[in-house]
Amino acid sequence: MSDTPRREVLSWDQVERLVQQIVHQLRREVQLMVIVTRGGLVPGGMLAEALGVKDIVTAAVQFPLMEPKQRLLAWPDFLQFPPDELLVRRQILVVDDVWGSGRTITAVRERIIGAGGDPEL
Repeated sequence: MSDTPRREVLSWDQVERLVQQIVHQLRREVQLMVIVTRGGLVPGGMLAEALGVKDIVTAAVQFPLMEPKQRLLAWPDFLQFPPDELLVRRQILVVDDVWGSGRTITAVRERIIGAGGDPEL
């Protein structure tokens, strides 16, 4: 088995179809989008357009540089995050470009919940 990641080039038509598949999987209305920078900006923008969402904010998250085992336990630094008053009692879609360990999106989700928001990942 090769350790080389699989790469696939998609056309814009294919990307737009994938965005529509995500739109159809959402279980509720989206009142606000939190897009994790930098990678989530393009897919988040496309989803916002498809959903007609105009309230969009960003979150910038960074994990400390550590040994791999320590890194799994580290809590992130939020370089940028929307104020709690924008999140409270809102149905929020969180968008990022990848889901590796799940640490970034989990940290964003927990912070939104702590602010009184209702995130969907």
